[in-house]
Amino acid sequence: MSKPVLALAVPLFLLLAACGQGGEPAWRGKAKAAADPEGAAGYLRPPSLAMVRAGADGVSLSGRAQPGAPVQLISPSGQTFDATADSAGAWTVRLPPSQDVRLLALSMGAGGNRVVPAQGVLALLPDGRAVQLRAGASAEPISAISDTPRLLTIDFDADGAASVAGAARPESGLSLRIDRAARASGKADSRGRFHLVVARPLAAGVSRFEVAGESGEQAVDIPISPAGMFEGSHRIQRLANAWRIDWVTPGGGVQTTLILDAGS
Repeated sequence: MSKPVLALAVPLFLLLAACGQGGEPAWRGKAKAAADPEGAAGYLRPPSLAMVRAGADGVSLSGRAQPGAPVQLISPSGQTFDATADSAGAWTVRLPPSQDVRLLALSMGAGGNRVVPAQGVLALLPDGRAVQLRAGASAEPISAISDTPRLLTIDFDADGAASVAGAARPESGLSLRIDRAARASGKADSRGRFHLVVARPLAAGVSRFEVAGESGEQAVDIPISPAGMFEGSHRIQRLANAWRIDWVTPGGGVQTTLILDAGS
């Protein structure tokens, strides 16, 4: 039986709201065209995380921000980690090792009291892997590279509406089957990452997910179940082959993110 391994006091949805999350889930229908942010007065590109390196002495997070900008990572418990982007916009933060899943919101200062948040909240795993939790969309794995198709995350809501993410050969075509039925198809981007919206709601129970492409395939059994009731704004559990994060979105619904083990 799985059991909770982490409970944080500050509501996760506050971090998500600060990071601009909200709106109708992307898997609910066709996404609307985004406004051109470059044309907005005073627009600054949000900070981003590009690389995660884990070692015996801790975890190193590296990314991009505005040159010279102060960069901060903050946990729901209020712990902060600070850095300053160099003249090229590169920044690095070192965190001590941990056996828990850590949730962190990334932001940068932009002069005065202005703060520019990154999208989503980072989930940093004990093995050093990281993904961005995104309300209404599949999680975004960081530093994910794989020549053969690999399913890395599964997101679903209380109604079973779902989306998956993973890594594969760049620009390769992909298909997803669940319990032998075709449920999604798409293409990896130029970085080798893919996001597929699942056709038809997921059913409760253990289902076999199979992702296939021109360079191979992967099959993994995944337990799907409603989040049910839990205290606070999120709950983190360790499953047999994944971490499960149930969390309240800014819109008030509950979203579940499964982060599959590297060897799944």
